Formats: sequence, structure tokens, C-alpha cells
Amino acid sequence: MQKGYQSVLWSAHDDNEDDLKYTAYFRGENQQNWLLLKDNLDQKFYSWDTTSMPDGAYYLKIVASDAPSNPPAASLTTERESERFEVDNTNPTIGKIEASATGMNADRSQGVSYDFRFTASHPTSSIERAQYSVDGGDWILVAPDKGINDYKTESYSFTVNHLMPGEHTIAVRAYDRFDNVGSAKTTITNAGK
Repeated sequence: MQKGYQSVLWSAHDDNEDDLKYTAYFRGENQQNWLLLKDNLDQKFYSWDTTSMPDGAYYLKIVASDAPSNPPAASLTTERESERFEVDNTNPTIGKIEASATGMNADRSQGVSYDFRFTASHPTSSIERAQYSVDGGDWILVAPDKGINDYKTESYSFTVNHLMPGEHTIAVRAYDRFDNVGSAKTTITNAGK
């Protein structure tokens, strides 16, 4: 599965074993007219790049024709519509990352602890997960403040302990339910006081 691509697969047969050609059409959920997606298909499968389509709900229609095996006046067609599907290629957005020092660790040689807060939002789909990374390290999953990822806007907070004196980069990223990802970073300087 390639990001931004959608695929459709169908089955069809002709009782006379005529050769079949297929045409794929699409329309938006609130549109009346079908638009040509691809014609003259001889396989029962098609994939296309959805990044040229606006985000939203769509339907497909496949039209099968036995025209390759029959004269124009005798050829027949049949069609079938798909169930509703969604196109979403928009990345979530990350709100400003807020950082606040929460104090020295008990052993001063162990650095300072910082609390971080940020929001992740998407205009049409829910946020599924978020992660953070410290200084290019491993990504660590962070739970939303309310406990479950299921809204278009989620708030997150996490604490990083043992930040030693110097500059540190905190990166965050969030995924929507279609695995689109948005990311942001902030840099803090721990003076080590």
C-alpha cells in the first residue's frame, strides 16, 4: 500500500465468454455527476493517486462492456457502484509546544525535569496516536490528556526527566486515522542552575 493511493478490485464474467473492458468513474458524496477516472481497462483492478482529489467522501462506479467481442449495436454494458470511501491526505497540525521546568531532580547531577504540552488537530478525521522524541532519540508514545484518542483535536502532556545542562530538542508528531502525520519541534536550553 503506497501513501496517497487508493485501489479498487472487482469481479465480472460474461456468460458468452466475451472479452470485457471496464471504465471507472468517481463522484463526490454530494455530487450528482460521475467523472471519468480511467477507461479501457482490461484487468479487474485499478489503483490511482488520490493526492489530486480534495479530502472527502467518494463513490466509484465500474462499467463493464462486452464491446470488444460484439458489433456496436449488439454490445451490452452493466455497472456497479461502490460503497462510500474516504480520501484524506491532509496531515494533522501540531499546536505550539509549551515547556516549563518543574525543578531540579533530588540529585542535582541528574539534571532538570520539564513538563511539555501540545495539541494535535485535524479538520476531518480523529487523531489516533502521538509520540515525542528527545534529542533525536527513540519515539515514545504519549497518551492524550483525556485518556483515549478519538477526537479531531487532542491535548497531550508529558514529562522529561534528567535533562542535563545545554540545548535540547523535543520533537512531537501525531497521526490521524489514515496515518497522515504532522510534526513539530521546540528547543529548550537548560542553564543547569
